[in-house]
Amino acid sequence: MLHIVDQLVPDQDLTALRELCNAHGELRQQFDGNSLFSWIATSENSPPTRSPHSSENQALIESYLNQHLNPLIQRFAPDAIGVEWWCNTNNDLDWHVDKDEAYAAACGRHQLPILSTVFYPHSRCAGGELLIADSHDIQPNSPIGIPDFRSVISVPPIVNRLVIFSAGVLHRINPFEGERYSIAVNVWGQALSQDSP
Repeated sequence: MLHIVDQLVPDQDLTALRELCNAHGELRQQFDGNSLFSWIATSENSPPTRSPHSSENQALIESYLNQHLNPLIQRFAPDAIGVEWWCNTNNDLDWHVDKDEAYAAACGRHQLPILSTVFYPHSRCAGGELLIADSHDIQPNSPIGIPDFRSVISVPPIVNRLVIFSAGVLHRINPFEGERYSIAVNVWGQALSQDSP
């Protein structure tokens, strides 16, 4: 599944979400990569919320989730217990599948979210498209690896655009010049291994 929504949030929210990405970029100077992934509980069965962000920025992302994202994704993820979120601020990423990174490192297998989302609060760049491999989706508990593919779907990083895609989709950020901010939210039906007892 691939779903694109343009003009998701009003302008004042767009400005605040761009500033959230700036704050996340500053946190990258203080914390290692794994500490930058925040968790928001959405059910009583969820591990507690955790984030290196200020309480103001946590309230901002929760407002984004409640007002804009949840109404769109609820029908795709009725069994969600929480969301993992982070920002990509002027960085590119090679081919990957969104997964429980700690589980993958420990077991060499994919533990997948219910779905993934990417939102663009700021983009002034040449390149930087979200490239989605036209391949079979990777299945839960399959070994870590990159499947073969022959073509890609290219989604430009247009300001105020939300991209929703199903679990197991191989994707990357195309290299770019300029500025490109995105907010990534993975919706989970189970606790991440780092949060499990």
